[in-house]
Amino acid sequence: MTVGITYREDSPQIVFAVERLVEALREIGENAEMVGKEQLLTAGGIWIEESGLEAAKLFGELSGELQPEGFRIISAQREGRPLLVVAALDEAGAMYGTLELAERLRGCGSLSEVQECVMNARFPFRAIKFNLPWSTYRRNESFRLQIETIRDLGFWQRFLDRMAENRYNALTLWNLHPFPYMFRTANFPLATPFSDEELAEWKRYWTALFRMAKDRGIETYLVNWNIFVSESFREHYDGEAISDDTFYHYGDSYSTEQIKQYTRESITQLINEYPDLTGFGISLGERMNDMTPEDRQEWIKEVYFEGIREADRPVKFIHRAPFSVDPSVTRDAIESSDVFEGPVWVEVKFNWSHAYSSPKLLLTHGGSNGMEGYWNPPPRNYKITWMVRNEDFFTLRWAQPDFIREHIAENGQEYVGGYFVGSECFIPGKDYSHREGSPHVSWTYAFEKHWLYYMLWGRLLYDPSTPDRVFENELDRRYGSPTGNQLLKAYSAVCKMPMALASFYKFTWDFTLYAEGFLSTGEDEFNNGQAFISLQDMLGRETFDPSYLSIRNYMNRVLQGESLEGYTTPVQLAERLEADAQRGLSLITGLSIKSPTLECELCDIEAWAHLSLYFADKLRAGVSYERFLRTGDESERRKALSWLKAPHAAGHWDNLIRVTQSHYHEQPLLHLGATPFSWERMRPMVQDDIAFVESQSSAGSRV
Repeated sequence: MTVGITYREDSPQIVFAVERLVEALREIGENAEMVGKEQLLTAGGIWIEESGLEAAKLFGELSGELQPEGFRIISAQREGRPLLVVAALDEAGAMYGTLELAERLRGCGSLSEVQECVMNARFPFRAIKFNLPWSTYRRNESFRLQIETIRDLGFWQRFLDRMAENRYNALTLWNLHPFPYMFRTANFPLATPFSDEELAEWKRYWTALFRMAKDRGIETYLVNWNIFVSESFREHYDGEAISDDTFYHYGDSYSTEQIKQYTRESITQLINEYPDLTGFGISLGERMNDMTPEDRQEWIKEVYFEGIREADRPVKFIHRAPFSVDPSVTRDAIESSDVFEGPVWVEVKFNWSHAYSSPKLLLTHGGSNGMEGYWNPPPRNYKITWMVRNEDFFTLRWAQPDFIREHIAENGQEYVGGYFVGSECFIPGKDYSHREGSPHVSWTYAFEKHWLYYMLWGRLLYDPSTPDRVFENELDRRYGSPTGNQLLKAYSAVCKMPMALASFYKFTWDFTLYAEGFLSTGEDEFNNGQAFISLQDMLGRETFDPSYLSIRNYMNRVLQGESLEGYTTPVQLAERLEADAQRGLSLITGLSIKSPTLECELCDIEAWAHLSLYFADKLRAGVSYERFLRTGDESERRKALSWLKAPHAAGHWDNLIRVTQSHYHEQPLLHLGATPFSWERMRPMVQDDIAFVESQSSAGSRV
């Protein structure tokens, strides 16, 4: 059977979605052809209508139920044949509606079985945070090895395709100083180190990237770190040149009138030379340690705001909330400005660098107090956008849809415009963790391996009511029915581990927690690669979530006879972790492995389960050891040893090594500096816990 389709052929966004729709039709045994609207309305088919006006004449007014980027799928009959209409108010809505229709066709297998629906975007800003591997904020081999991949437009085509399919609508590209890679300024030509030929190649790259994004309904933003200039600028225009070793993101202000002029002119030139670039963003506070809040904001106004004002067109703006500033200074500057197009997106780090801790907002960047001043009273011309930073798992796949839904429900107030999803320490380009040549590898890029992670966040940010069945269907499509239901439930159970660890083990900045490695560098960078969370670390650390009790606070309450009501105790947390791990393992036991890639997914689920079991038994060991210290009861020390040894904690870690060695090798990890990471490398530290408890005696107890 041939299905007629009518759509606007001059819309790149709709054309992109129709290509996916045609693929879906082919999968269910249907061919597709372009037909005129009149023929389609007579004989049935698929009509994609992005203005909403014509569909409204036939099917009723749409403006009352649809919002920007929203859509309605209508099912009707013409001469006994189905007519499916995707009605929207804009091209983005038509694109998303067409993608939804393709998905529904794959699920039901027939045009006549497609169910009607209305969907609107929950948030207007649904962004990926993507750190570029050049002029980097962080420095590590894990960034250097990504340069070739991220310079390849083939990578970006696939990445942007996946973004659009998952309903993301903003790509934010971050590095210290982007301008030398994009153009040569008239007044500071030597600030750019590239030849004319090299610069022309860079310009082709950026122009194509921004256009590809626009063709998929994705806005693009460049975000930098304020008072930074290139090495070439320092060499040719600054008499007090600073070496790269000292010119880094953290430090006192580095500003001259020439730097202000160069940055201001660069902003203007950037906007004028790249018309498909949507906007720009700044990180107020970096390289400004010695400046007052007022001086910092004045520098931004004098340089960035004025550079935007001088441009030929308005742009959108991302303003990171300063982490050590009175909110009134920044919000006054934004609310009194008239240089921006649309609302300003004010970015706030959710629970600092570890959003996978709690859906409750307990901490912001720098541990700032008073951040609520950004949203109370409600802002007039900006929206808060939560930065969901992931510095906690880069290798193991993660999927926990209920955490995302709870996060959105808890933090989706009227003043919130949306979310950023991404990492400072991981670029999802080249996959450098998996063993080369493995039959597991059916993907080219890391983001394709982590496809479910990106799908969950994107689809739920667009519509938090999206049911688990949507994700289960995609798992079924990849691995065969009825795999999806068990797989998603297994992931959902074992992937609670990083949130449990982050709620229990207090953290601050990026490297103070890396959940999948059970690592924390403390407050000192890298710590010579010795970052494993020891039993002593757990005993001495407070909890992040105040509703959790640390081991010592728990023991205080137990020994003093105080109530435990309303708290999650270490014992309860251990029981919950073990139950989740066992549930996850039971769900994947007996699953028919129909592909090597499915085997890879099952290995990741098993790895999370062993991490959960290890954490659970280490908590139990900590409770017993702390009781020994308080009471001198030697039997409690023996219990602690039992929990730490195989088959308990040490056995679980050995199982973790076994399952991860089957498909992963040592890899660079920013948290450890030059020291590579693997779970096997941490085994001596697992044994150190045992040796520590064995070396203690009642003579050293805290009775």
